Amino acid sequence: MVPIDLTGKNCLITGGTRGIGAAISLALAHAGASTAAVYRADGTAANMSLEARRACGGDHRNYRTDISKSTQVTALADLAGRHFDGRLHALILNAGIGMHNPIAETSDADWHRVMDTNLTSAFFLVRAFRPLLQPGGSVVAIASGAGHDGLPGLAAYGASKAGLILFTHAIAQDLGPDGIRANVVSPGFIDTEFSGRRADDERRQRIAAGNALRRVGVPNDVAGAVLFFVSDLATFITGQTIRVNGGVV
Repeated sequence: MVPIDLTGKNCLITGGTRGIGAAISLALAHAGASTAAVYRADGTAANMSLEARRACGGDHRNYRTDISKSTQVTALADLAGRHFDGRLHALILNAGIGMHNPIAETSDADWHRVMDTNLTSAFFLVRAFRPLLQPGGSVVAIASGAGHDGLPGLAAYGASKAGLILFTHAIAQDLGPDGIRANVVSPGFIDTEFSGRRADDERRQRIAAGNALRRVGVPNDVAGAVLFFVSDLATFITGQTIRVNGGVV
């Protein structure tokens, strides 16, 4: 087995202090990386995540930022650049919001809020952090099964994630000549607070019955795929999407 050692690597994770993002941040810290986790509002969860990462040793911090605002992302890149001495090795585009509404009940504001947070923010972040990304580094975007399959009530959310997938595949071509990779991890149902608000035990059982592995996903399932893409095990992999969904058919 080849160990994953990210010692000396600097990683920034948006939405990195709760749910899937917290698991990704902690997995990177366990592998030896220095981490900066970005959050928008939940200071309690942010502090808990930071304590867990610092217990791994190394250099870790949090930044509070609204990534849907271009000016805040620019300021974030300046702060993180100074923290990381101008070098970033992994940019994890994890932050996102959900919305479950029929299209006829989706307001202009709802549509723009989802698109700004889930898709436009990726553009702001890659543009702002591009000068810091090092050869051999990587961008990993967290998409969703809703970005592949049309699902009722998820037109806005699904469109934002489909756009994120294509955006990431396109920047893989832009960044590749400089030795920077860009890939997508696209989860199915993952048992977190984000999805669990509408998922009782009966629904979880139905979801588990609909995939090959007969269980629901957990945050570490996604974190493992991100860890692989960031690591030297994936140095010739770019412009790809891996679906972490237990084999949904």
